[in-house]
Amino acid sequence: MGMKALFDLMNHSPRPFALFGDMCTNVNEPVAMASKFWHLLHLSYAETHAKFASAESHELYPTFFRIVPGDRNINSARCNLVYHFNWTRVGTVKQSDDPRYALPHETLTTKLEHGYGIKVIYTAGFTVDEFENVAVGLAELKRRDVRVIIGDFDSELAVRVMCEAYEKGMFGSNYVWILPGYHKSAWWTNVEESNCTVEQISEVLEGHFALEFASSRPERDLTLLSKKTVRDVADELFSVCSNHDCNSSVYGPYVYDGIWTLALAVKRSLSVSSDISHDLLLSAINNSSFDGLTGKIRFENNERLGLIDVYQWRNDSYVNIATYDGAADSFTLYSDQLDGWKPPLDSTVVVRERQYVSYIIFIVAALLSMIGVCLALVFLIINIRYRSHRFIKMSSPNMNNLIIVGSIFAYISVILLGLDTRFVNPGNFVKLCYAKTWILCVGFTIAFGSMFAKTWRVHSIFTNIRMNKKAIKDSKLLLIVGSLFAVDTIVLTLWAFFSPFKFTVSSQYTQYAESRLIIPELERCHSQKSIIFQLILFGTKGLLMILGCFLAWETRHVNVPALNDSKYIGMCVYNVVVMCVIGVSLAFILQDRVNEAYALTSFFIIFCTTLTLSLVFVPKVVELLRNPSGCEQRYRKGMMKSVVGRNTTNVNRQLSTRRNGNEKEHLTRLEEENKLCQKYLHEKSSQLWELIQQLTKLAHYIPDALDKEELGLLGNHHGSNCLNSVEKQTLLSATASPSIRTSSLTESPDREAHSTMVRHRNEANWPWLDPRQPTTML
Repeated sequence: MGMKALFDLMNHSPRPFALFGDMCTNVNEPVAMASKFWHLLHLSYAETHAKFASAESHELYPTFFRIVPGDRNINSARCNLVYHFNWTRVGTVKQSDDPRYALPHETLTTKLEHGYGIKVIYTAGFTVDEFENVAVGLAELKRRDVRVIIGDFDSELAVRVMCEAYEKGMFGSNYVWILPGYHKSAWWTNVEESNCTVEQISEVLEGHFALEFASSRPERDLTLLSKKTVRDVADELFSVCSNHDCNSSVYGPYVYDGIWTLALAVKRSLSVSSDISHDLLLSAINNSSFDGLTGKIRFENNERLGLIDVYQWRNDSYVNIATYDGAADSFTLYSDQLDGWKPPLDSTVVVRERQYVSYIIFIVAALLSMIGVCLALVFLIINIRYRSHRFIKMSSPNMNNLIIVGSIFAYISVILLGLDTRFVNPGNFVKLCYAKTWILCVGFTIAFGSMFAKTWRVHSIFTNIRMNKKAIKDSKLLLIVGSLFAVDTIVLTLWAFFSPFKFTVSSQYTQYAESRLIIPELERCHSQKSIIFQLILFGTKGLLMILGCFLAWETRHVNVPALNDSKYIGMCVYNVVVMCVIGVSLAFILQDRVNEAYALTSFFIIFCTTLTLSLVFVPKVVELLRNPSGCEQRYRKGMMKSVVGRNTTNVNRQLSTRRNGNEKEHLTRLEEENKLCQKYLHEKSSQLWELIQQLTKLAHYIPDALDKEELGLLGNHHGSNCLNSVEKQTLLSATASPSIRTSSLTESPDREAHSTMVRHRNEANWPWLDPRQPTTML
């Protein structure tokens, strides 16, 4: 019908020099193609199809113009919108079987990537016949973490697409959709062909953007060429439309501007020539530039550069939040209309957060460590200043000094453990790692090794029941600590030589928070064979603690005045072992949680070290305050000079136990003690009997002139610590006997008889009949 009307019009005279219309693309396309053969200007007030803006459109429709803005303006507005909110990643969804949406979509993706540097991650295409591809495309967009999605599809399919988005969860504050403006009210209510309700579709659409050409310009008080304001002309058109069927009233302002455009083009053409020239008319309309009802009227390549309104769906209605002016290529955002809305991120942002120890935790730990160092120095000064004091001298002050030095190292390690690249540069961080390892390891070895050595000495003394014991001097204890230190030195040196530290940053577990993927990073000193050397160190330290616990348990009942701190040293050993086991376990479990691991490690080191120092040195300070001179005798005197007294004292020390158990344990302990006493008494009785036998034999060789007083002096000289009064009397009786004075070797039987008589006579003086059966009468 359109072509027939065109031919009928061209067959009548005078021929028209311009055509104005139409709305339908199936009419405009053939008419526009035929108009070029008559050089006939064709101006449409409603044509928006993308084919008239394609690459070959200038050849196919050279005389076709449209006053309504086309997809070129829509795409520019979309790009500006995306660019304004700093979105750099987008995804698209297009209807592939409709050129109205497929053609401009290709131009859009090219313009986004090459014109604005916005990356199009993925384009999901679908057709009416294969609509199920929408679900696959949206799933892929979601898998690729696309949050900004631009859609190009018909309004009838828009509801179905939004329903799929609802089922995929692609809506809410983390997603934003940019859709075409359909100039149709309540299009989202057509849910008959979808599986969603109107409420669900409204939920998906909340916050989305829609772009469409503006129905009129926003400057309502601007005066136009008709000497009327924009408001007056718009009201006049509305009043006319209110009396008629105005389903297409959105195009009314463009009809108004189209007539003015033709009129001005004819006027310019006539100003040049009295005859209307087709070339002059085409040139005049291309150079048009005036303020119209729908904005600035300008053309470029037969395309109108007009106004595009950007709407946002807020609370079940559209709100105009921005305007794009194609003539000026400007984008104006009405910020007041966006109050309460926060643009989502275009993707899950990967945030790498370097994990550091909290300043508050570090400062508190450092202050406590410094206080501990000061406390240790005070104890060190006291220990050196009063090393000659009886109470301190008896507790091995040299070993106590080593305990203090190791404790100071432990306090310093707490500060070093909290240092990181905020305080030292990465180049020196490796040196810091070596310092942490050496100081903590050596400090533990010196402090615990000294306590272990003192506990070993107590154990050695009270498990050795030999008659003659050698004193265990401090030099042996220092040798033990030196050996442990040498082991640490060898292991740490081999570690540094074969598997040196390297500064690394390791990524830990990820966290999601408001479209952000937070990846914590930890600064570490990595060593390829660190696990081997750590096992060696932990093995040696663990074995040392196990032996320390064993010795402390074996000597748990020892309370010897000469070793006045043995009890407290045992308690320190228990304290160190328990704290180390708990602290190392928790530090290993929480090694990825910087603050928690550092806080717990610092707490256990400070608490354990402070408790150790307090147990060892606070009693000494109290004693110094109570007895500054150290002259007061608080303890039993030394061992008796006699062999019996000396060994009896040793046995009493060995059997000195606390009687705080239950009755059964107490009875068992008394039985064991009784057996040990009987064994000891039997040994000493046998020794005494042998001595008396030797003296009996010695009496045969003593001259007769030796009187009893001299013999008594001889006895006092040789065995003052071994013979009692009974023994002396026996010896004198044996010496005075006539049978013993007989010295002839030939009278051996008689001597044996006399000896037997003497022995039986002496046995009568013993408090028991059989020396092998001792009683408590001794």
